[in-house]
Amino acid sequence: MTETTAAGPGNARVTREVFCIAGLLLAGAALFFYRLGAPGLMDPDEGRYAEIAREMLLLKDWLIPRLNLLPYLEKPPLVYWLTALSFTVQGESEWAARLPAALSALGGVFLAYGLGRAFWGPAVGLLSALILATCGGYVAMGRLITLDMALTLFLNLGVGLGYLALSRERPRLWVWAYLALALGVLTKGPVVLVLAAVIWTAWCWRQGRPWLRSWLRPWGVALLAAVCLPWFILASLRYPDFLRFFILEQHLGRYLTKAIHHHQPLYYYLPVLLGFMAPWSLLLPWALGRERPGRDPDRLFLFIWAGAILLFFSISRGKLAPYILPALLPLALLLGQSLWDQARSSPGFSGSRGLLITLVIWALLAWGLLGLYLRPPALVIPLLAKGELLAPLFLPGLLILALTPTLALIWRRPGVLVAGAFLLSALVPWGMEQVSTQRSPREMGLALRSQWQPGAALVGYRLYSQGISFYSGQVFHLLSFSTELDYGRKLAGTTSLFFDTSREMAAFVRTRPLVFFFLRVEDRASLEQELPGKFHFLARQKNSILISYGEESLRARENAKKNKQLSSGFINMVKFATGPPHPSPLPPPGGEGVISFPAFID
Repeated sequence: MTETTAAGPGNARVTREVFCIAGLLLAGAALFFYRLGAPGLMDPDEGRYAEIAREMLLLKDWLIPRLNLLPYLEKPPLVYWLTALSFTVQGESEWAARLPAALSALGGVFLAYGLGRAFWGPAVGLLSALILATCGGYVAMGRLITLDMALTLFLNLGVGLGYLALSRERPRLWVWAYLALALGVLTKGPVVLVLAAVIWTAWCWRQGRPWLRSWLRPWGVALLAAVCLPWFILASLRYPDFLRFFILEQHLGRYLTKAIHHHQPLYYYLPVLLGFMAPWSLLLPWALGRERPGRDPDRLFLFIWAGAILLFFSISRGKLAPYILPALLPLALLLGQSLWDQARSSPGFSGSRGLLITLVIWALLAWGLLGLYLRPPALVIPLLAKGELLAPLFLPGLLILALTPTLALIWRRPGVLVAGAFLLSALVPWGMEQVSTQRSPREMGLALRSQWQPGAALVGYRLYSQGISFYSGQVFHLLSFSTELDYGRKLAGTTSLFFDTSREMAAFVRTRPLVFFFLRVEDRASLEQELPGKFHFLARQKNSILISYGEESLRARENAKKNKQLSSGFINMVKFATGPPHPSPLPPPGGEGVISFPAFID
């Protein structure tokens, strides 16, 4: 009897764990994997990273990432390796290309569950994980091929495990923390180590612990070196200039100067954060301000964690929205703990006037936006026109956004908010499919593949698309202009893939039976002046087109040149035989009559 009683709570705990894991798996499958391969790969990022992995398999060179057959050393190779492995197992498809990002996003959700469970119990862990999983920006980034979701997983795993080792006196976790950071370095570089060191040091300082001795482990540094250094050393042996370019230009240059990358104002990440965490961002002010963080060391650490990431990248001169993705996990934990603590201490949210006021403001804003959509004033109509591509999502999205806080005010349960956020985030994949119809060159790439012939060539006329290369399986010859291939071209030395002048391009075209041109619509007239002949339209994506120029055009051009010479000779013969022409029968020089002579000769 005693054994049965003792086993009861243990069995119930296991059942709860299984329920939580199963629920997160189902939510992750719906949000990150359902129709993952439906949208076409979107340029520039998705096309770039998929093409690098394809060329890695094509060239059988797993050391040096390549793009358009040129070295591409802006980032380390871990995500390219993972994508190439995915291609090997599942084939070169959109699903396989996006799989590493989707798995990383799901891994981050389970990390949120594990940390929340360790801090405050499984209920907080589950709620926090669901909050993270249903953040709109997190869902979107989990369905795109970028380095940022994998970086987010490895950075947050290393920081979280390191904190558990510090705060729970579990030194064995340091091995896994340092290993996760090493994988983060192989994903995007040493910024991972800088952020982890800043976060741990700040928390130790606030707790009165030794700043460095608490977390710096010599054997951990050795582990980092053993995992990371081999690739950096081998790449440097292949290209001695690599480390200068990688450290000084791609890291310090991006951070300290605006000349290299996307300069934005200091407040840039405030609206980005609100968008990434939507719809939960509306509750963030209440969750962050409900109590002083110093009362709970775990909440303090989460504040430091999120704050360090946001501050670090806000100071940077170069900014891109995905950089702050790692801050979403600690913020989701703070929000999950706040909601659960409030629901447990005062059922029905009755003890929190701040939360009720926040929900009322949320509801009023959402219903107001819905009213503006249904009866838009003159100022709003142009904005709606710009978002015409996503128009089918506006009405259901605004309805869910308005009903979620309204129903939460009626039933007053966190589950209502989770359900509403899930429905909203489920619209994200649908919206991404709509956007891909304008952003993906899939149609062009497949059209090119279907028309390809032996000896053909693909030329980018002042325009370049990595996605077309992925879908067609062909690399570009480029009329020189500034691209991300410039450093790889420098490393490779002279290459036949680039033309310095239009004359060089024209000479190359004459050596090929069929040439495909990728260019902007407005550049077609210029190309047709440089290459007289007949072009055939194949496909269009927004303001870019794919056209072909084949043997027929080349023969017509050569025949025109030959016929011009023959007609000139024929005219000279007529002049010699008949003397000076009569003023009336012959047309003036350059007239249509002169061009008609070749028809009789042929």
